[in-house]
Amino acid sequence: MEKIKVASLFCGCGGMDLGVLGGFSYLGKEYKSNPFEIVYSVDFDEYCSKIYNENFKHKCEIKDVRDIDIAQLPQFDMLIGGFPCQSFSISAQNPPRLGYKDERGMLFFEMVKILKERHPRFFIAENVKGIMSANEGKAFPMILKEFRDAGYYVVHKLLNASDYGVPQKRERVIIIGFKNIEDYQSFHYPAPVKRDERKVLRDVIIASNNENEELFFSDKAVAGMMAVREKMNKGRAMNLDEPCNTVSAHLAKVSLNSTDPVFMVNNRYRRFSTREAARIQSFPDSFKLDCVSQGRQYKAIGNAVPPVMMWHIIKSLQKVLIVHQLDFATTIEQYPGNIVEQVIDFQQHTDNGTINYDKDKNVLISYVKADNVEQYLDQSAKIYYTGKKFPATVALNKLYYFMPYFKGRGIRDLYFIKIARVGTRKEGQPDNDPNDFRLVFEIEFIGELFPDYHPINLEIWRTFTDTTMNELFNKIKK
Repeated sequence: MEKIKVASLFCGCGGMDLGVLGGFSYLGKEYKSNPFEIVYSVDFDEYCSKIYNENFKHKCEIKDVRDIDIAQLPQFDMLIGGFPCQSFSISAQNPPRLGYKDERGMLFFEMVKILKERHPRFFIAENVKGIMSANEGKAFPMILKEFRDAGYYVVHKLLNASDYGVPQKRERVIIIGFKNIEDYQSFHYPAPVKRDERKVLRDVIIASNNENEELFFSDKAVAGMMAVREKMNKGRAMNLDEPCNTVSAHLAKVSLNSTDPVFMVNNRYRRFSTREAARIQSFPDSFKLDCVSQGRQYKAIGNAVPPVMMWHIIKSLQKVLIVHQLDFATTIEQYPGNIVEQVIDFQQHTDNGTINYDKDKNVLISYVKADNVEQYLDQSAKIYYTGKKFPATVALNKLYYFMPYFKGRGIRDLYFIKIARVGTRKEGQPDNDPNDFRLVFEIEFIGELFPDYHPINLEIWRTFTDTTMNELFNKIKK
């Protein structure tokens, strides 16, 4: 399956992007990689961007989104971002129109502008719960209208991160737009995880930090809070056996005279370390933070989208990634001859018994039916016929390698595709149906890529996986 390409606005330190990509471990659970890739990311905050660039292979651009040259953005299928919500205004026109009070409010319209000009298949916008009541509840319906006017079918829902295995009661509005009505009609927000999969604050506290005096509040700070505690409802310590209250960017200046979450250790008030705050937000311990000051770490973490919650949203979105069938009639018109016709230097590919494959070339992995297994087991196969259904997502002109998949075993043998063309199942035979179209690959065995069979997920219809040799080895390593 070709990966869904993503452009990320207001990416911050990368919580949303990490959830989109997956491929991380959190509190003993593996959150598998998703068939998505970030092709562009941007944020104005140089410190958040520094954290981001320490953690992702692709790099975040430090830029105001208003300065983006939209025409120069790479091709992408989905736009994501959490835009500022505090700066909207409602004009007194008839009908009323959505406007902005300051420069931050303009950023939402930049997101809409990109949608109008580039028309990606999806978008995901994240925001705080308060956006639903902003401007006496008038702004949010207009925000949704702006997205719909950009050409999208739009849904929204208030999600609580604690319902998805995040040890935090963090409520966020998730707005998702679909260019295609089929995608819109088949999408459902993720269901909450089972009770025994939910996490609490105790799960993320680092015991050794209880010996760090720098994390405890002074007697003076406690005395000041106690003097106004009843009247101001401050100094509320978190219950370690429940999810934490929402952590925010204010963690850098956490105070007992605020509603910031803190907790008690031996009757003493303690704040969270930056790593504990990151854990509360569901960042894996492998996520690097130390490239900026502690204050900047707290701010970046507090503003982030919990990666685990985002991962669940993306898993639900994956279910609507409808893979259409290849239209053979159109393919014949496009390729009246062979789709690909190529030669290979077998000596170069099998030097000293080692297969020297080209890591950047595409490989199609395909399920082999039981009645065809024998010719592949003895490596004598010369022709492979696809079924009547073939995914339209496969880049036909990039077909290069082929690997047969055996049920209960996996993949091992590598073949070269000499010719790919549209043909029929029983070519040259008396009972051949000239309209029984399918793809035909004329193949040549190169060698055994692995000493033994490797299981692998067939990502398209449980029949095909379309990838590159480099990505194939990455999948197997995982």
